[in-house]
Amino acid sequence: MGDLDEPPASLRDSTLPKAVIWDFDETLARRSGRWSDTLVEALNEEAPGHPWTASSFMPGLSHGFPWHDWERSHPELADPDRWWNNLRPVLRGAMEEAGVGERVAERASARFRSEYVRLDRWATYPDAEPALDRLRRSGWRQAILSNHCPELPDLVRGLGLWDYFDVVLTSAEIGFEKPHPEAFARAVRDLGHPDPVWMIGDSPQADIAGAARCGIRGVLVRRSAPGFACAPDLSAAVEMIEQEAEGQLDDLDSPSRTR
Repeated sequence: MGDLDEPPASLRDSTLPKAVIWDFDETLARRSGRWSDTLVEALNEEAPGHPWTASSFMPGLSHGFPWHDWERSHPELADPDRWWNNLRPVLRGAMEEAGVGERVAERASARFRSEYVRLDRWATYPDAEPALDRLRRSGWRQAILSNHCPELPDLVRGLGLWDYFDVVLTSAEIGFEKPHPEAFARAVRDLGHPDPVWMIGDSPQADIAGAARCGIRGVLVRRSAPGFACAPDLSAAVEMIEQEAEGQLDDLDSPSRTR
């Protein structure tokens, strides 16, 4: 499977599971306001009436996150507190670059973590649970693989999605960001080396191209991009995958196939 490890012999000799790997943010769920908006929310508490908007901080947030340097692994950040402490200078710098004073920026960056993971700011897309349930009922294993903060498992639980998944992986814990091949390899290993395995996500490069380089087929959702299989929503993506899987099964069962 591309650059991924081959399954152990004990698995090659048995029936392999089938699986779908899901992105999380902007695929299954979204936050009402992302990183720059969360800085505004933190400032609302620390400096009520401030003049800054989300766009004020976008230039300073375009670099410095682990996924901006995805080729570098970061196992040293597996501890949640260390992961957030590593990010605080980026958040503080983005605010100071926009003109926020040092002391206010320091307080707002310390508050940021609790603001970002507030469950009331997160919601699943309406098509998420029907798509997940359809695959589960059809016998597919499912994983989340997301470039995300350490609290991703808590968000998945809080949003009522936990029971749909066999594996939930956040890059903050595993130390690899998509599209690093080892991120996909970890998901494949934890899923039991499935075949077939698919990726569903909203990023052409991090999700779909990254998966393709590892021999994993993918469907881009909620947007389109030249050269990628695209679906307008999760229901359509699942339909595409199931139709393709049925075609593969028909081919495997055809009398003309050499066994």
